[in-house]
Amino acid sequence: MGDLLRWAIPILVIAIVHWAVYTYPTDNVDNFFHATKIEYMLRYDTTYPPVVPIFDVLTYPAGYHSLASFIMLLSGERVIPRVMLELRLWEWVFLAMGVYVLSYLWFGRKVASYTLLAMLGVNLLHYYLIVYIAPNFLGFYFFALLLGLVADIWDGFDMRKYSSLTLISVGAILVHPYSYQNYVFVAVVYLGLNLLSKGLSTDKVLLFLKRVFMLFIVPLFVHALVNPYFWFPSLVHVKIEYPWASYVGVVVSKLSVFHGVGPRDTWQYFELFTKWATVRNDNYTGLLFTFLGGAYLLYRKEFRRKGVSLVLFFVFVLFLILDRLTVNIPIPFYSTAAIERMFLWLVPVFPVFVGAGISWFDELTSRVPIREMSKKLFYLSVIGAFFLVPAVGTAYDLLSAEANFYVRADNLEDFHWISTHFPNATVLNSCTFDSAQWLPFFEPWSNITVMFNSRIKRCRIGNVTPSSFSERLLNESTVLPGYIAYIDTNAPSLNPLDFFQRYRLLRLNGNNWIFDLSSLNTSMNERKAAAALRLCGNSIPGNTERYGKYFVYGFKKKYFNVRRMYLEGLDYAWMRGKEGVVGFAPCRNYRGVLVEVYSLRPQALNVTVNGKLVGRFELKAGENRFQIPVELPGGELVFVSFSTEEGPLFVRFIKLLDEP
Repeated sequence: MGDLLRWAIPILVIAIVHWAVYTYPTDNVDNFFHATKIEYMLRYDTTYPPVVPIFDVLTYPAGYHSLASFIMLLSGERVIPRVMLELRLWEWVFLAMGVYVLSYLWFGRKVASYTLLAMLGVNLLHYYLIVYIAPNFLGFYFFALLLGLVADIWDGFDMRKYSSLTLISVGAILVHPYSYQNYVFVAVVYLGLNLLSKGLSTDKVLLFLKRVFMLFIVPLFVHALVNPYFWFPSLVHVKIEYPWASYVGVVVSKLSVFHGVGPRDTWQYFELFTKWATVRNDNYTGLLFTFLGGAYLLYRKEFRRKGVSLVLFFVFVLFLILDRLTVNIPIPFYSTAAIERMFLWLVPVFPVFVGAGISWFDELTSRVPIREMSKKLFYLSVIGAFFLVPAVGTAYDLLSAEANFYVRADNLEDFHWISTHFPNATVLNSCTFDSAQWLPFFEPWSNITVMFNSRIKRCRIGNVTPSSFSERLLNESTVLPGYIAYIDTNAPSLNPLDFFQRYRLLRLNGNNWIFDLSSLNTSMNERKAAAALRLCGNSIPGNTERYGKYFVYGFKKKYFNVRRMYLEGLDYAWMRGKEGVVGFAPCRNYRGVLVEVYSLRPQALNVTVNGKLVGRFELKAGENRFQIPVELPGGELVFVSFSTEEGPLFVRFIKLLDEP
């Protein structure tokens, strides 16, 4: 029971922490791609569908998507993002269990217990608390589990254990081959050190090569057997299966001579990652334990070979990163990753080092010749610093990252409303950073088609983009039966006011505007918008999380830098370009408007109310406040437009005045 609580409680805490902060998948490249591949696998009822979603010219292996599909088939759940969210929590449980197994089998119960606790305080894991890449984290579980098992199998070769290890290895390859190739690197170093420690001989070298073949090459062969792309690449229209090729010719021609440099392969990003792994949020105690743990694993004789294996892997990853940033000599397979992904490979290793460091610190503290109470106070103070200091320095950038383009309650309400009232509609959407892309995933029982999405069609149909399509539509006032427009103003979007003048407004819910493109009847638009934008207070603060519906166009709202400003106490509405519109319907009459804005540079600002120019102001860099005398009749819709020469502009508040 004691052992159960020792590892179950920290794992439960890890899961609860993530449950508290996670939201539905965001509109970034990875999540939309993975959701689409799951959809294709379910649609074609196979792990290898004849059509795969395009991700540049690459596609992922199917392990993560197979697991998600299996869960959906087993549970009857049809909403893919919901399963992806649940898997995110379970993957943290798997990762914790895998790291515990590795640490327990390699370094014993004490180090394993500290390793599990260390996962709550390791900076690099905080970084990926929010910035989450689904298949990689599942792959880390396989990486840790395989390393934990390989030593046991090597020392006493058993066919049943070997069969299990082979199946787990194939699973690792199918989920994400990076985890498998990293496991191979660490395991080969460890097994090679074992061989050297026992003395070289022909028989021992041959036995070593035989077992290396069985442990590492056979799983690749089994993977090839179950992967039809390997034998028949013509089945799919992509050239390679990321990050490993589907057939040998591509391995030679593409991956082994990879010279690419990604947009994040820079010294600035390397500095960012290293700070996160070490001293971010003043976590100097964690950095101390990391180095102490590495030294401990090299110092203790019974841990030395395994410790050297992990330390060399750590050094190898740093070498790969520095190589990419300098001479960029390709290392087959390993050099195919961007440096951010390379650094991510160290996620399962850091807790082991920190756990070993805490374990050694405990041993050293117990030997200090001072009073027992003083020892305990010193020990608890240092351990407390490891856990509490990072928590005190809130990582606003990470907390805000999860708010970046996520699907929120108002989006889900509108998705359901659309599927109920327009189950066969084609939806015109803004595409880029637009929640509407997720509509078919959250309403799979409808037959809704979203015109544009940013990852599969690259926000275009041929040469037609959302902006060019809407421009032609509005200029010609074309009627499109069966079409609606869904404009999410939380993100950079189409201008809902352009449609407001020409098409029937169906619904205005929070930040979302829905128009019927089959109807030019705008007679009720003013009344519907006025009811939705009713303002019975006398001010509109700049915090778009609370008052976002009033900022109807041109403002960044669902964007991580905006959320970060709010977390830091800066409540400004961020006008991203040269124009922004604020809409409201006051409950009573007012005779003026007071506006406070922040400008990054001196520039001119024009202000119009319902299309009429009411003021031109010369802004200075910094805070600016100005007053506009204008009649605002109660109950009537008002649109205040700001236009600048250059932009951007930050609106702190708009206050309605009884007297000008």
